[in-house]
Amino acid sequence: MRRRAIVLGVLLLAAPARAADAAGAQVLEHKGRWESGYGAQFYNVVGRLKNTSGHELRYVKLRIEALDDHGNVVAKTETFNESAEALAVPDLNPEELLKSGKVKPLPADAEERFRGSFLKEETPPFTDYRVKVIETPEATPRSPSE
Repeated sequence: MRRRAIVLGVLLLAAPARAADAAGAQVLEHKGRWESGYGAQFYNVVGRLKNTSGHELRYVKLRIEALDDHGNVVAKTETFNESAEALAVPDLNPEELLKSGKVKPLPADAEERFRGSFLKEETPPFTDYRVKVIETPEATPRSPSE
């Protein structure tokens, strides 16, 4: 009985670590700044993330939210890890891209860059931003015949 209680205690102590990593990826760092190019001004956010899931991921999808001085979201954009950026291209079919193998999976423990931006003319004034991991689907294991 005592051994069972110790094992249960260890499992309960381990639970918060798993819950904190539930997204499957962690944003390691990011920076944002105003830039200009091609006749437009935009706020560009670039950063690095890490696959913390313990298995290969098909992609990591992130949401970047622009915040006003009260912390309210005034604009948002979604982006992907660098190897999967093509999934955000409006003229391409994401399902076809994934099936074709043109989107390289992110190995367990691998780090990769990401980027996203807001056009100044389309974005209300904001004072800060935040980055959230919103999707981390597991890569489909390949059969030995592939």
